[in-house]
Amino acid sequence: MSRMLTLIHSGWMAARSMARNGQRTTALAQLTRLLSRPDLPSPMAADARRLAAELLIESEDYAKARRHLQAAVALDPCCARTHYLFGLTHESDPLGDDRQAALRFRKAAELAPDNRVYRAAFGRAAVRAGCAKTGVRALLAAAEAGPDDLDVLRVVVDGLIEAGRVRAARSVLAKARFLRPGSQELCRLWDRLRFETARVNQRTARSVQDARRAKEGELLLLPFVRVVRTGSTNTSTMNGTIRKDLVSLPRPHFPRFRHTKADR
Repeated sequence: MSRMLTLIHSGWMAARSMARNGQRTTALAQLTRLLSRPDLPSPMAADARRLAAELLIESEDYAKARRHLQAAVALDPCCARTHYLFGLTHESDPLGDDRQAALRFRKAAELAPDNRVYRAAFGRAAVRAGCAKTGVRALLAAAEAGPDDLDVLRVVVDGLIEAGRVRAARSVLAKARFLRPGSQELCRLWDRLRFETARVNQRTARSVQDARRAKEGELLLLPFVRVVRTGSTNTSTMNGTIRKDLVSLPRPHFPRFRHTKADR
């Protein structure tokens, strides 16, 4: 019995080492062999399922990762990391469900209330699921708890921008830059925020401008309309200007004969 446990433990350590060294395919193969053993202990099986899910998320195989995480939840339902990874599979998947991602992130935040990343992830997922007020409150709470945490700030700024709260994102980043003045990551986030602010202002100004023109009834001259002035003709009633289109006649088409290697 002890020999079997030693073999299982060595297989688990080998899979972890392969995963750390970036050997994703071999690590997944080792985990598959390990999970096929009927005598695998439940705690180790749950850990193996989570590790396999992380590797599959990196490979963008989200459906298979969810199957591993579903089995891990059945083995250990109180693991916050499992629920967080489950939320990532829905959030990163183009065919995923934002509502399911928000529910999984909220469960992870409830199981690990001190983890600010889980709380920020729940806020962003709630914004994407249509619960903007709840999501913004969670994002601001996460930013207040970790004002200089780059992992938290990255998620908070993304969520606030998607919620349309550009001023709140600017306030959060200004505080973070004061606490960490030399951070290149914060400079990149600040540049992105400036771009989003300019884009929103331009869109607002364009909508106001279009509304004013529609209200006043102004006429817009489309740029692809070309008017040619002619001083010799008086057939037009608009200041002697007419539009002339040049017609190009089609040229005769001669069929092209295909050449083969025998004709050379």
